Amino acid sequence: MESTHNWPMPVVVTNDEARTFVIVRSSLEAAAYLLEFWPKQHGAAFYNAIRICADALDGDVEDEDVRDAFLAAAYDANIAITVH
Repeated sequence: MESTHNWPMPVVVTNDEARTFVIVRSSLEAAAYLLEFWPKQHGAAFYNAIRICADALDGDVEDEDVRDAFLAAAYDANIAITVH
């Protein structure tokens, strides 16, 4: 079963340079953001987040684990986030 439902607490990713923000609400959105917009597409935290996103989309990992991995990757890449 594919994990596509919204997280109970979304993550707001801020891009200070562009003065924009994106609200990431689900494992699917996290995977898309990591693959399309992530500024530091290397490192253990990034690769772990990608792997966990893929596992969640296959139904093998809980959304909470994806959210935690996404937050860890943001911390590793020094990306400004707000947790709701």
